[in-house]
Amino acid sequence: MAKKRKKKRSKKKGGSLKKKFLLLFSVVTIVTLYFVKDIQVDYYKNQDGLTGPALKTAMHDLIRKHKYLNFDQNTTARYWWDNYFIKTDWHPDGYYWDMYSSEKHNKYVDGSKQSREHCMPRSWWGKSASYSSYDANGDLFNLFPSDYNANQAKSNLPLGEVGIARFDNGVSKVGTNTYPLGYRGQVFEPADEYKGDFARVYFYMVTCYEDYSYDWRTDGLKTMLSQGPYPGFQPWALEMLLKWHRNDPVSEKEIERNNAVYQIQENRNPFIDSPDLAEYIWGVKKEEPFKIDNQGQVLKQPTIKDLALLYFNRIVNVILSFLVK
Repeated sequence: MAKKRKKKRSKKKGGSLKKKFLLLFSVVTIVTLYFVKDIQVDYYKNQDGLTGPALKTAMHDLIRKHKYLNFDQNTTARYWWDNYFIKTDWHPDGYYWDMYSSEKHNKYVDGSKQSREHCMPRSWWGKSASYSSYDANGDLFNLFPSDYNANQAKSNLPLGEVGIARFDNGVSKVGTNTYPLGYRGQVFEPADEYKGDFARVYFYMVTCYEDYSYDWRTDGLKTMLSQGPYPGFQPWALEMLLKWHRNDPVSEKEIERNNAVYQIQENRNPFIDSPDLAEYIWGVKKEEPFKIDNQGQVLKQPTIKDLALLYFNRIVNVILSFLVK
């Protein structure tokens, strides 16, 4: 009987140690997530030395693997504002950051005042009945909080530069495109301070969803997009987007949003992390081999997966150093 009791106590002790270890790991992880604001993470790999089309495809292979966010099924506009936009688009002065209007909402009211706006229209990649089957439909890098009226005016129009505006709220304009040699229909023009933001969203979309490049629909193909993986844009559109990208450099707002989206979606916009990337893919450096900034490292808030990998690598290094001794 004594042996059995001893065995039972030993088993209980082992279980207790396991629980203590799990508790300790949980506490360390939570504390680390709270106090460790930024760490260097090797995110960009295997893109060094590539040019043009090959570089674009390599970036596609990296950023295409991301968490799917459901835009339509089992989620509402309020859910997105309360759970996503409050993390990605909250202005330091205490309201949602709207790049489409000067409205300053500090909470979601209803769909008659606020919208979830697809920067690149979702009608460009699918029919309404099948939107939910596309990962791009819920991609946070392409979704922003917006004023309802501005969203309605923008509709599924391409980007452009407006002459005489039929809609102008002081931030956004809609009217006939005047960009030289460009599409001559109706376009949406953001404010100058956001033109670079919009350009980098479009760079991201044609790169991340390069696998859609033979399925772009008429609305996109007759205005800004081109069929096939490269370049992805019509000449006039690419020229305009590169101009916007150069004239409106990456802002702190974009950097913080990039980090926030990474926490939710687990991929990044490389055109924010490395602004020169657009030049290496489409611009003045497209014949030059790409050189990754900071050896491919980015400074960002760690995810639990990042921390697990970090701890694992450190444990392995400790064991290896002990064995060498």
